[in-house]
Amino acid sequence: MPTIPIRPNTIIRGDCLRELKAISDNSVDAIVTDPPYGIDFQSRFRKDKSRHFPKIANDKAPYIWWLHDAARVLKPCGALLCFTRYDTEEAFRFAIRLAGLQPKTQVIWDKRLYGVGDCRGDFSLNRENIIFATKGRFLFPNRRPSSVIPLQRLSSKRLTHPNEKPVKLLKQLIEVVTKPGDLVLDPFVGSGTTAVAANALGREYVGIECDPNYVRLARSRLAMA
Repeated sequence: MPTIPIRPNTIIRGDCLRELKAISDNSVDAIVTDPPYGIDFQSRFRKDKSRHFPKIANDKAPYIWWLHDAARVLKPCGALLCFTRYDTEEAFRFAIRLAGLQPKTQVIWDKRLYGVGDCRGDFSLNRENIIFATKGRFLFPNRRPSSVIPLQRLSSKRLTHPNEKPVKLLKQLIEVVTKPGDLVLDPFVGSGTTAVAANALGREYVGIECDPNYVRLARSRLAMA
């Protein structure tokens, strides 16, 4: 597939495996994304079962196949911030290296609330992991950030997507790896949080999402912003 110059500030409806192939080499300053972890997640936050979110697409196994083209479109000295989970992080790290990027730091999002699971037989999982990786020698444009971000997760009543992250969290991540005017890519933009955060910070954005309902939601959030 021939590549074309990327059109910034847009939400693309489609499969990221195809859409990424159409983006020109070395055209994105940072990739900040929350891909399917491979845990076949079913949100049960809502008490009304009829209002449970549908399962995330492509979540049967760690979804790593996009990383080769992600590395290709990332500029030299660019950064990747990839959300993952403790039990699938190894697969993502391996795939990131195989794509030609260098995993550097495990960033921890401390969600400030107890997680669900085996309440009597396991530790409470109240964090999510983020892999920070680079393409070549990356330098933070501002101060050196902490590897732990304490920020309360969204309540179930406020969620518009089962894995929605707070805008404030995405703003913190984007702000430490980019400058105003830089282009941020999210191949799994979901309800649009990454794009909303980038827009609020004066960064350009491109989001890709395969679910038409979330595409409409992301575009609506950006129009309101």
